[in-house]
Amino acid sequence: MLSADIVRPESARYATSLLCVPGLWAGAGVWRGFAGYLAHRGWESHLLDVRAIDAGLAERAAAVAAYGTALPAPPVLLGHDVGSLVALAAAARAPTAAVVLLAPLVPGRAPARTLVLRPATFLPLLLARPVSPPSGAAAALLCGELAPPLRRTVAANFAPESARVLREVMRPRISPRGAGGVPALVVAGDRDPLLPPPMAAAFADALGAEHQPLAGAGHWLLAGVAWQRTVGLVHRWIVQRLGEPLLERYAEAMAEREDE
Repeated sequence: MLSADIVRPESARYATSLLCVPGLWAGAGVWRGFAGYLAHRGWESHLLDVRAIDAGLAERAAAVAAYGTALPAPPVLLGHDVGSLVALAAAARAPTAAVVLLAPLVPGRAPARTLVLRPATFLPLLLARPVSPPSGAAAALLCGELAPPLRRTVAANFAPESARVLREVMRPRISPRGAGGVPALVVAGDRDPLLPPPMAAAFADALGAEHQPLAGAGHWLLAGVAWQRTVGLVHRWIVQRLGEPLLERYAEAMAEREDE
């Protein structure tokens, strides 16, 4: 089942909340610093862990969509890595305010296949068993940009991944679709080995999404050198795109203060 760690805002300001979906092998904890920054600015974040759903991307998206539907208002979906594919698919299933895709992993392309298809993964993929987090060259491809202490902190949130999800990531026939008129943003580092700049631009264009490249950033936009720039960009973009309705909770709080 899907599980969630809720990070409450320091002072609730917005009428909607954020659903944060991690990438391959990652748990909810990789979003902790990102969510803490957003909590300071009035956001409530739900850090989701979908790894217990030992099924494909569609099943994970259905679980995320069901979780979002139970919230008081349509949420903003944030996805990192393969979590971006889950967020996109969830947005097509349930009311969604906006979608933000951080360093999305494009299925079927060479970087995704290189990450997933390794000697150590052949047998578990063949037998449909959970696949352990990468090591060696594959680990360097996934998070080699991080300094050793930070890399260890990120890796502490890793756990075996569903073979079915990894199989789908390798398949070129899986083609993510846009979120049907929902505002969408793709944020990509220009030094991301898993999402080269031309691929990022083409991916955003295919989705009809806005594209924001980040100079000097790699794949770990949640924790790498550009994480503060990333979270500030995401915060501003959501507020700009969703506008005044997003401030509903804040406006009500101000009115209550005036009546006291």
